[in-house]
Amino acid sequence: IGVVSLAPRATRSQTSSLESFGGTWALGNTARNRRDLEQGIDSVADQMNLFIREIARGEMHRRIRPDRRVTIRVESETRVSLGIDEWGPHRFEVGSAMARLPGPAGAPIRASLAFRDGRLIEREIHGQGDRTNVFTLTSDESHMTMAARIGSNQLPDDIRYRLTYTRIR
Repeated sequence: IGVVSLAPRATRSQTSSLESFGGTWALGNTARNRRDLEQGIDSVADQMNLFIREIARGEMHRRIRPDRRVTIRVESETRVSLGIDEWGPHRFEVGSAMARLPGPAGAPIRASLAFRDGRLIEREIHGQGDRTNVFTLTSDESHMTMAARIGSNQLPDDIRYRLTYTRIR
């Protein structure tokens, strides 16, 4: 199934806000970050069949690790490079159709990047599911929140969590 991003292309008036995302961001080592990720996983595991619940919970906790570093480089008003931990950086045409890229584990994925309403939105489609990361900045632009949603037809619901990052450069 092909998916096309319907996000509008970034315009000149959006560029200053888009440029504000540029930099390297480090995950805050906070109890809130750990708790939010754990609760996102546990809320989905709790909806599973009693016989597989704990096995699935352990597997999700093992596989879904918090992204420690996000690097965003705004090259122009329509081109952005994004790197998350060891994945990337990959260059995106903002608001364009999904591109085929190597995924974080090396398997091919389709991914896109959009800028809408002051948020940077990264979408990925993997072999067994999809993921959306929505990045927003605090008003002083010193912190960035990533709201993640992970979906799969093997899960009873989407896994949702938020992580907060601090700008380090």
